[in-house]
Amino acid sequence: MTFSPQMEAFRVSSRAIGIDLMRSQYTRNLGIYVSAPAATFRAGMLVQLDSSQQIVINDGVHPFGFSKYNKANTLYASVVGEQITLNALVATNLAHATLWVPGSVGGVRVFNLTTGVSYTEGGGSDYAANYTNGTIVRDGASTIADGETVGVDYQYQVTEAELQFEGRNFWNFLNDVDIQNGKIAIINDWSLIFTTQYDPAQTYAVNDTLTAGAVGDTKQGLITKGGAGAYVGKVFQVPTADDPFLGVQYAGGPTS
Repeated sequence: MTFSPQMEAFRVSSRAIGIDLMRSQYTRNLGIYVSAPAATFRAGMLVQLDSSQQIVINDGVHPFGFSKYNKANTLYASVVGEQITLNALVATNLAHATLWVPGSVGGVRVFNLTTGVSYTEGGGSDYAANYTNGTIVRDGASTIADGETVGVDYQYQVTEAELQFEGRNFWNFLNDVDIQNGKIAIINDWSLIFTTQYDPAQTYAVNDTLTAGAVGDTKQGLITKGGAGAYVGKVFQVPTADDPFLGVQYAGGPTS
């Protein structure tokens, strides 16, 4: 993978996971906040304060900032623009299985490589996705041509084998928070954030308005666009196949 010439940095991983702290620019990231014991969230996700002033995953209403570290037992990596060929009504394998899905659908984006226009997921539409197996299949009513090569954006759960080489902290755990007596550092000033914790089903463009993923869409903690969640900031870098991180010009929290 390569970075855009605007924001180059040394890449320590072949996978895009969480938040890229080497490129993100921020000045305030206090580690004084206490995480709610039952809360789970991943580095680069939006979080908020609960009524006890403890950190929990953001519900889309009052984003407080970005989590700098993980409090989770699983990690997800982003893939942008993977190319597959869809033949007849036969399922085609993506490079990875166990995909992230917000509900029953809506966790992948399949698009035309020439126009960039997104196809529609669901029965009677263009395609169906099997999130467990990591496959895409044309629907009988599809506008995707038989034998067409399409692009696919998605996130997948990082495997145990991959985690032997990355994604763990010094103590060989994913969870960075519990070993620090429940303390978590939050980035909550104006900042430039490189994160993979965004809705992969959306199409992003520079200067697009970004919102916090809402509970109703089961996208809590994620960056998205056009939703009912609170304003977060603007896009300054679009995810690409070479660099799957979304660049967010964060307005600073709380934003509402």
